[in-house]
This record gives sequence, C-alpha cells and structure tokens, in this order.
Amino acid sequence: NGKFIYTSSSMVYGEFNNKIVTEESPTKPISIYGSAKLAGEIITKGFCESFSLKYSIIRPSAVYGPTDVNRRVVQIFMENAFRGKKIVLNGPQSKIDFTYIADLVQGYEKVINSHRSENQIFNITRGNARSLLDLARTIQRYFPKIKILKKEHEKGVPKRGTLSILKAKKLINFSPKFDLEKGIKNYFNYYKFRW
Repeated sequence: NGKFIYTSSSMVYGEFNNKIVTEESPTKPISIYGSAKLAGEIITKGFCESFSLKYSIIRPSAVYGPTDVNRRVVQIFMENAFRGKKIVLNGPQSKIDFTYIADLVQGYEKVINSHRSENQIFNITRGNARSLLDLARTIQRYFPKIKILKKEHEKGVPKRGTLSILKAKKLINFSPKFDLEKGIKNYFNYYKFRW
C-alpha cells in the first residue's frame, strides 16, 4: 500500500503566462532540465497506472536552506556575500517563488501521510514570488557593505513567478511558514557558524 513520490520542478511550466500558475497550467518547458523533469512526470504516471500503483508528483521552486549544495541562486548569493563579492542580478525584477527547505519537507510529510494526495500533482512552494532584487536586499541586511550589480535577464532562462498552492492547502492542509525574510535569517545563521 505504498506510494511512489516523484520530485519534479516548477521549470516544467516554462515561461509563466500568468502571474500565478496552477497545477492545471500548461507545461511547456524551455530548458533541458525542465524537459527532463516533465518526462519524469509522464513516466511516473504511465508506470504507476500500468502497475496499479499510487503516486504523487511534487513541483517545488527555488528551494534554499541549510546543507543545500546544488548551487541554486540563494546559495550563490549568500556565499558571494560571505566572500565579500558583489551580488550579480541577471534581471533584478525577475520574480521567483523561493521555497525554504522546512516548508518543502512539511509538504512531503503531508503528501506521504494523506490519502488525498494519491495520484495528484502539487505545487509545494511558498506561494508568493519575490524579485531577485528583494532577495539581494534581504541578504544585504546581513552584509551592509556588499554591492549589488544589476544586469539584463539571462537568455534561455524562463520568466517565472508565483505557483498557486491552493490545491495543496485544500487537499493536504499544506501551510508554509517561512517567508523570504525568515528563511534568509535562518540560512544566514546556519552559514555564519560554518564559514
């Protein structure tokens, strides 16, 4: 009576056509990573349906927090700040739904423990996109001397935004607790004792 859980990505949506995307929004990835994640979703559904297995698909976004080693944007900005380097923003107004790791873990726990998550797809994020400039300024509070350098949005990187978490709230009682300010504070406190 187990359940197969596949970790996908918000990158399966490609360019966000609306300010908020739901699990029903079109999936049109524009990167190899997003395409591979979407292929994994299709394989998961096909495999599980063929063998009458239960599954859940989770779509996180921009996960950050202690012990992250994936070189995502928050880790890169934080490490550059500790090194005294500039924080370089490729598209300062670009919005991303940053998700603190503890909220993602809570989402997994809810998916694992709820029968209402069976054969469902969930956006498990903060549910509120913030700009790269917001992120840089939040980190800059802990490093007042750090300079922020603004550049153009990178080509080939999809324009993103907020992922709706209403489905996860309704079906599995998902309730994220960490906004960007609280998450960055925890992340900074983790780093400062290890740097």
